[in-house]
Amino acid sequence: MLGWKKWLASLAGVLCVFSFSSLPAKATAYPDVPASHWSAKEVTYLSERGVLKGGTNGRFNKDAPVTRAQAAAILVRAKELSMANVPDPGFQDVPKSHPFYKEIAAAVHAGWFSTAQSFNPDGQLTRAEMAKITANAFDLQGTASADWEDMGKAHWSTPFVERIVANGVTSGYTATKYRPAGVVTRAQFAVFIARGLDPAYRLTVAVYPKKAAEDIFYPQFRDTSGQKDFQYLNEYYVNEGEEMADTKKELTELAKEDPERGHLYTYEASYRVARADRSYISIVFDHYYYTGGAHGYTSLSSQNYDVRNAFFMLLGDLATKADYERKVIDRINTQGAYLQKQGRGDWSHLYSLGGYQRQFYMTNDGFVVYFNPYQQGSYAAGIWEFKLPYSLIR
Repeated sequence: MLGWKKWLASLAGVLCVFSFSSLPAKATAYPDVPASHWSAKEVTYLSERGVLKGGTNGRFNKDAPVTRAQAAAILVRAKELSMANVPDPGFQDVPKSHPFYKEIAAAVHAGWFSTAQSFNPDGQLTRAEMAKITANAFDLQGTASADWEDMGKAHWSTPFVERIVANGVTSGYTATKYRPAGVVTRAQFAVFIARGLDPAYRLTVAVYPKKAAEDIFYPQFRDTSGQKDFQYLNEYYVNEGEEMADTKKELTELAKEDPERGHLYTYEASYRVARADRSYISIVFDHYYYTGGAHGYTSLSSQNYDVRNAFFMLLGDLATKADYERKVIDRINTQGAYLQKQGRGDWSHLYSLGGYQRQFYMTNDGFVVYFNPYQQGSYAAGIWEFKLPYSLIR
């Protein structure tokens, strides 16, 4: 594949969550959690086990925040932890008359929550707190040393976050942000608990960020079952990160030659995970750089990796139908012409995919072919993205 320097050179010539487990979903007992909802299978699984209970309104209240007391109760039920003869934790704000006193006492005695003068039972559970109690309750081992944009290594929850990421309980709030102070909803907590309780619900591939330079991030991978070795893939992205960091350094030096606008020069690169499972991994990079002139330049690049056969794919490698290229071109031109009529911008008729075989990314239910500014239209038209069904090519 082209390195970043070659990519930038070609660019100059024309002058940027959820991962899912594989278990099927079925209708839940709650009207606010239909089978199509991303948490449906986990909510159903835990409800059938008696771990989760709905509200008095008959709904699950999926978007409501989880309190610390509720989290303790859910974990105790999930682990079937005995509440008999448990010592009084001595919290000032959790009297023995509290509806979740026994559950809180049992959870603290098990070491899932810390001891202190108060427990804050009605406080909303944060993602940092979720990481700690989930890692402890399910005795999750292993680490995934991530460089989160919004959480430094010194953060108290880092060791716990590394454990739950390594085990496929979460992949972060976004690809590069963990959001430690973010509040956990009931739907989210259901997913986290199901993944902690049963490996079948976990993410099969853990993806976590590493920082190559300021505003430069790249992904690393870990098979949560230990079946696949991602050493080659990880080394590839380490090298890509180094090249992107070098590009940023070169741009910094270039900025010194422009006393008027040099302080505006920048190069940023972040990524998103379009798909990550034991079949395919698809990563999309968003690039932005400015080197003077009227405007900066935003573009996409992507890599699509065949996990089973360990190689980076072209669109033709994904296709199994002999006439796939004509079908893709016709569909894209039809959509492009329609979008042009809707005021999206001028679309230049596409005749071949020859130069665009790498310009696609995969999702769980289809693939997206994209074109950067100037490739099939003007700069003002921006990036064109066309989502297509897998049935079109295979």
